[in-house]
Amino acid sequence: MATTEDITTDLKQDLATLKADMGNLMAAMKDLGVEQGRVAYTKAREVGERARGQAMAAQESVEQYVEARPLTSVLVAFGTGFAIGTLLGARR
Repeated sequence: MATTEDITTDLKQDLATLKADMGNLMAAMKDLGVEQGRVAYTKAREVGERARGQAMAAQESVEQYVEARPLTSVLVAFGTGFAIGTLLGARR
């Protein structure tokens, strides 16, 4: 027959094992979270660099277009501004 002292000892051992297991689980989750954070940061940085490159290419393209056709560019800008102004002005 188990005594109260035996039950207490078993319970303490079980709690110590549970505490160690929880510590290991938390450490593993932390490591996994850190690694996933690094992967997400790397991917976001790559996407940002790609977007920056595309934006710079688009800017160069627009600059070349404006330099080649300055009058057309001014007329297109005026027409676009007029259209947007008309659309936004009609809502009020």
